[in-house]
Amino acid sequence: MSLPSVVRAFVFNPNGQILMTKHKKNSLWVLPGGHVENGEFQNDAMIRELSEEFGLEARFFDIDRDEILRHKWRKLKHHTLPITTYELSYTNSEWKDKSRIESIFLMETDFVDTNNSELKIQAEEIVEYKWFDADDIITMKPNIDTWDFIIEMLERIIGEDDE
Repeated sequence: MSLPSVVRAFVFNPNGQILMTKHKKNSLWVLPGGHVENGEFQNDAMIRELSEEFGLEARFFDIDRDEILRHKWRKLKHHTLPITTYELSYTNSEWKDKSRIESIFLMETDFVDTNNSELKIQAEEIVEYKWFDADDIITMKPNIDTWDFIIEMLERIIGEDDE
């Protein structure tokens, strides 16, 4: 049996802030994303999830809009690679298996959240969202096994080092 596939992304706004979300009241902040549907490419799933859950348009960091790949005179579809893919194996509080494969992408959006414009969230999926500065995310310490891994990735992305 293959594990379900989930995509998530560090989505940066023009101010360098990162989108985080809560799926249930009083739950932990997580990166936005969701399940990849049967037959769907991960890239398409990430774009779909942001659109469905937030009404947000975003793009992947590493797409060169001027580069066109061709094979036998036909344009090829470009699939951005995730920055990491890992397997999570665990059960929830009701002992239901929630194991899955998660892939994390880097994305950016032109959307700036102001008092006049907010994201249109999908209420049955999202209870809250917030744009965080990277330093604020790095100082969060929820009691989940994957958080240290997320923080390590974020520190590498924003260039935190010992120099």
